[in-house]
Amino acid sequence: MTNTKAPIDIIENLCSSISNNKPLNINLPENGLLHIDKLLPFICVYRFKKPDVYFSRLLKTQASYILAHESLDISNIIDAIRKESSKKFNTFLLIECWPDNESNSSKFKISCPVDKAPGTVKSLTEGFNELNDIYPNVSTEVSNTTIRHPKHLNSLINLEDSKKTGTLVFGISVPTLYKNDETEELYSLFFREFYTIFSETIKKAVFEFIRIQTSDDFKHYLMLGKTHIDDVTIQSDAELAEISSGMSFLLRTTPVNSTEEWEVFKKNKFKKTPSFKYRLIALDPELEKRKLYNIPMDKIEDPTIAFILRGKRLEIEKQLTMLEERGTKNFRFVGESLYGVIKKNVLKEAKKILKAFPKREEIKSKERYNCSEFAAHAQKELDYYNSKFPNLNLTLEVRNDVAGIMVSKTKLLINDQISLDANRCDALIQHEVATHILTYCNGKRQPLKQMYEGFEGYDQLQEGLAVLAEYLVGGLTVNRLRLLAGRVIAVNSMVNGADFIETFKLLKKKYNFSDRISYYITMRVYRGGGLTKDAVYLAGLIDLLKYLKKGGKLETLYTGKFNTNHIELIEELLHRNVLKSPELPRFLERKSVQERLQKLRKGIAISELVN
Repeated sequence: MTNTKAPIDIIENLCSSISNNKPLNINLPENGLLHIDKLLPFICVYRFKKPDVYFSRLLKTQASYILAHESLDISNIIDAIRKESSKKFNTFLLIECWPDNESNSSKFKISCPVDKAPGTVKSLTEGFNELNDIYPNVSTEVSNTTIRHPKHLNSLINLEDSKKTGTLVFGISVPTLYKNDETEELYSLFFREFYTIFSETIKKAVFEFIRIQTSDDFKHYLMLGKTHIDDVTIQSDAELAEISSGMSFLLRTTPVNSTEEWEVFKKNKFKKTPSFKYRLIALDPELEKRKLYNIPMDKIEDPTIAFILRGKRLEIEKQLTMLEERGTKNFRFVGESLYGVIKKNVLKEAKKILKAFPKREEIKSKERYNCSEFAAHAQKELDYYNSKFPNLNLTLEVRNDVAGIMVSKTKLLINDQISLDANRCDALIQHEVATHILTYCNGKRQPLKQMYEGFEGYDQLQEGLAVLAEYLVGGLTVNRLRLLAGRVIAVNSMVNGADFIETFKLLKKKYNFSDRISYYITMRVYRGGGLTKDAVYLAGLIDLLKYLKKGGKLETLYTGKFNTNHIELIEELLHRNVLKSPELPRFLERKSVQERLQKLRKGIAISELVN
């Protein structure tokens, strides 16, 4: 039985924060916690005698919750929250949850007024039953009863009073399927799935309640999620970004003598496999892995962000293993688990491209730009985005130690000996500046460092988006498309057992790539012991075309650096206002670009992308 009222100062603090729309975290007696991320017409409650830390984590996935010891009477807290909520909303939902520790129980028991909120009941039932996909015999029982709290406790609100104040009360007894009843051992992997489904189900159920019962315009259930990121999440994200940035994976797996070995390879009439040299690895992969798994990701309360950060951690771990295995066959095998194997549809598209365009397209334009002329055009584009991101200092450098044109964060790097077709100038600028630099800048505006460092596998969508930009501005060429297809062919050749020279000859003789292009494609694929990553560029373009044809929002893709499998997560974080809407590339304002985008919406073959 409860006996101690919550202190008055807590109530005053609560009312002040809510009325000023500030996030609220208040420690309650006996290790309790009151959390309100933003003003919402609902709250979840868990009252405990001895807290179940894992059950507490279920409620912590919500934007509004109270964890309170049974000895504390929190009815005055509930009433204060309801009154503040009523200033904006005309009704309030109280969801009390408690663990059902009955041995072998797999039933969610929902106590509620069924006829008052059938949509909410349906959402809860359907949501919890989704656990059947990963755990057998999960069921949901709905009882139309006035007992909507643990039987040994009093109700948090008098049901007669609740009718007068427009408050609806739900009680949910939750089976503790995520742990062993006897040993209290946690089934960690299952628990992640469990709390993700629990989190989504509660939000969807509350959304149904709000949609029917209130006049406020919540357009999506994800808007009910947390907006503010806690300190543990910020710390984990920062530590992960530091390890990722310091690893310099691609730099340490790219030969430092590729140009010199090209000359030797040519001199030996393409009969002797090149001998590549690499930068020394100035870190200990084992120590970096130790740091990686000291990051407290198990304490992250937000299931979506936890999923994103865990994926990135796994990618970094595999890359560290690859650095340890550089120069061995294991390098390639770990890489395949990271970047995947070539899908049949990607290989099929690569062969279709090379069949449609069996030879290199000769450049008809006689006008060419040197490094200074290209830099002058690129600077105009950088100036525009500098006006949008005044704190980031977007610059360019002409130098002799880079190959062609590339981007490093907010800097465009241009080789001092470059000579390029003037007709390709705009396409290259939109590829490098309006895609790679712009998504980095948009990521920099976000609260998560991974938004600019890059999510797991972000290269695939980044390169697909960059090639798409070339098409949209009318500058995608046959040679560019052939190059992407050639990389897929080379990766496929390698994984099927061909050596460096066999793959080189395949590109040269069967697919008519020049000696030099065949060499550089092969070098990229065989570097480090075999890197399948180059196949993802065409895969990214294919995924992107499917996404646009299905009506996907192009604008979302500029929010930062992530992969296609993260798009729904990004949209969720945008709905929740965790992320800010991105600055869009200005080329999208062109009429010709909008016309080409409409063609993509209708669906076209990759070979039709050539301008």
